[in-house]
Amino acid sequence: MRTENIEKFVKTLTEVYGDGLRVAREGQQTLARVSEVGLYSTCKPPATPMLLVFDPGQPKPQVYVQPGQLLANGRAPKSSSTVLIGGESWLQFSFNISWNEEDGITRFLTAARQRFMQDE
Repeated sequence: MRTENIEKFVKTLTEVYGDGLRVAREGQQTLARVSEVGLYSTCKPPATPMLLVFDPGQPKPQVYVQPGQLLANGRAPKSSSTVLIGGESWLQFSFNISWNEEDGITRFLTAARQRFMQDE
């Protein structure tokens, strides 16, 4: 990802989530913690904090949710594990969320949310 785009993505997230967004830096990474992202009523829970990690050395943002999040089918995402980032525990998973940097962060975040509706 290009550094100038990371700054735009954070600005967009700030416009959308306002006080519900916290931003921090760890080395070259920018951590954007959204206090609550609505998923779907069939997900358990239907909303979760979400962490987006922007790293200029990576091709796309990394997405994490709070541990314990279940898919719409009531199961945990496949190939998931808990990691510590920014002093908090987060659930990482092997979802392949499509990404085109020029499409912006809003579309990516929507795709990440929609992925929880799938059964795998």
